[in-house]
Amino acid sequence: MAACTHVSQVRALYKRILVLHRFLPIHLRALGDQYVKDEFRRHKSAAPEEVRSFMTECIDTCLGF
Repeated sequence: MAACTHVSQVRALYKRILVLHRFLPIHLRALGDQYVKDEFRRHKSAAPEEVRSFMTECIDTCLGF
């Protein structure tokens, strides 16, 4: 069950970032979307500690803290 919750949290964060990118100019949006896609793919096989750090940084960045 915990894995399912983690996956849904990751997907929700990914979607939130892409929604935020909608307000960027088109050329920056394309660049940002590709960057986010690559970052999330790179962290698929990362160690749990690295994933926690990555998620925390992404959430802090999205929320502006």
